[in-house]
Amino acid sequence: MCNRYGYLAPITRLVDEFSEIRIPLLFKDGAIPNLEPREHIRPTNKAPIIRPLDANAPSAGVEWAEARWWLIPFFHKGAVKDWRAMCTNARADSVATKAVFREPFRRRRCLVPATHYFEWTGDAGAKTMWRFTRAGADMFCFAGLWDVAHTTDGRIESFTILTTEAGPDSAPYHDRQPVILDPAQWRAWLDLSADPGPLLRPSEAGTIHAARADA
Repeated sequence: MCNRYGYLAPITRLVDEFSEIRIPLLFKDGAIPNLEPREHIRPTNKAPIIRPLDANAPSAGVEWAEARWWLIPFFHKGAVKDWRAMCTNARADSVATKAVFREPFRRRRCLVPATHYFEWTGDAGAKTMWRFTRAGADMFCFAGLWDVAHTTDGRIESFTILTTEAGPDSAPYHDRQPVILDPAQWRAWLDLSADPGPLLRPSEAGTIHAARADA
């Protein structure tokens, strides 16, 4: 599971990364927002996502948006508080068939920018918090899905982060890990005509660094 992460890098880093892969990153009103560093992003917080302007042509450009972390599916029509299913994560092995995620997986893929994420080990009351970063990179993106629900509280855009079985670096701490995509993989994940299956795999050995963190 991945139920806390953070983003500390300047947005210009993302602009540069998308420029390298020749996909324009666009912002509302054309201005780069002033994003405060966030060490801890928790479920139900609003956080940045990046999604294609045209889901069938990601090379035409992507947009920066903010959405609620904890996906509420399009078919939920009640109050936000009434959606109780834990949808911060979507398992890669069932995302194509599970009712909550099936439609976003087909039509609404996104990237979730991050610089780190957290996991815990140990018994209740004496847990150790671990902070995971990408070796040799100051930021990365999770594979994500987004959706929009018209609830009784209004229109809600929300997202989830995909997880897969843990790779060698993560396995000592948890049996799952988030799907982490390199910039070279971003276009393929956002391209609905491409097969996303090969991207939904654990990180290779030596690519994730874990260090003890303060709560």
